[in-house]
Amino acid sequence: MRSMAALFLGMALVAAPAVQLTAQDKAGLLKEEQDSNKDGKPDTWTYSNNAGKIELIEADTNGDGKIDKTRYFTKEGIAVKTETDTDFDGTIDEFTYFNEKGEKVRVEKDTKKNGKIDQWQYYNPATGKLEKVELSTKGADKPDQVVFYTADGAKERMEVDTNGDGITDQWVEYYPNGKKKEIAYDNKGKDGKPDVWQKYNEDGSKGQAGFDTDGDNKPDVWQ
Repeated sequence: MRSMAALFLGMALVAAPAVQLTAQDKAGLLKEEQDSNKDGKPDTWTYSNNAGKIELIEADTNGDGKIDKTRYFTKEGIAVKTETDTDFDGTIDEFTYFNEKGEKVRVEKDTKKNGKIDQWQYYNPATGKLEKVELSTKGADKPDQVVFYTADGAKERMEVDTNGDGITDQWVEYYPNGKKKEIAYDNKGKDGKPDVWQKYNEDGSKGQAGFDTDGDNKPDVWQ
């Protein structure tokens, strides 16, 4: 149990919602306290059932005496969800979800601290690598930017809805070094298809620009 609690402190949040444990629920569980930073005060509380399976871990990660990180488990001891107050203001602003095997699959964040999720991170459960990030930069409940990553975790490409109408109108490709390789724009028809392309060199300087002059959504003129 001690190792599970320590693991919890170092981890970041199953597709199914977790059931909040009430004080009465906790009363039926075995409680173990841990002082992980050796300051003489308990900062991690692990609750296990009669089968020896952990159902809940609570932690005070900054030592202010308040719980700021809670992880929920199934009765079989499989991680389901973690809720975190990352800035210690008393409000949960990060939610990590695990699949049926206890592997991390998604992290949702309220980065603007307004009570609304505006960032969604998706992970490969087998490797733990980040695969995709969706961002809501305009205050809407839906993303207007989507960033895709390679199997190695490098940024690969991005799709952007610049005007918030729900239609992608900008496409960005990246070099392995993270610099922009090409940006394609939908400037004419707003039909979700590019008609202008701007290439970039690996040092970040601009390269050729391509234009679709005949409406086939392919560059036929380069300058």
